[in-house]
Amino acid sequence: MCCVDETCALFACQEECGNNCAAGPLCGNKRIQRREWKKLQVFDAGLKGRGLMVGEECKKGDFICEYVGVAVKRRYLDGLFARYKSERMLYIMALDGDIYLDARHRGGIARYINHSCEPNCAVHRWKVRGIIRAGVFALREILEGEELSFDYQWDRKRGRAATKCYCGSDKCR
Repeated sequence: MCCVDETCALFACQEECGNNCAAGPLCGNKRIQRREWKKLQVFDAGLKGRGLMVGEECKKGDFICEYVGVAVKRRYLDGLFARYKSERMLYIMALDGDIYLDARHRGGIARYINHSCEPNCAVHRWKVRGIIRAGVFALREILEGEELSFDYQWDRKRGRAATKCYCGSDKCR
């Protein structure tokens, strides 16, 4: 497998290779394009609502899935927050600069990844065919059946200061 480390200039810049990659079908830097997701399962996570667990072992750095949703400009966020005010769960993530992803009604399975103050995943922005996309990657080894989590880094200026954290970590903020 080629193009899976910093020896590939595009990989090093968090950009997937295109169809003109010299590695051809051996190129490993098309994980988002090829939807090379891990096996995933939604489950009831109690007070956290739904959660997402991985159905196979993941190594540190593994691509798990893509976080998708409707692209929304920052100027429309207050309207979304007002509309979702009575709902307990929010599925809005900053993507790039002025653009956010709203996965509430048109999102993928990654929207069920819960917050943790000590997460096992992180979301990284990758450029795919000129478009910024959000990939979920393992921060450490993750065992089969383990719940996936990332740090939401809540924006306390947008009225979410009262959001209770249910992560259960010893490092809970």
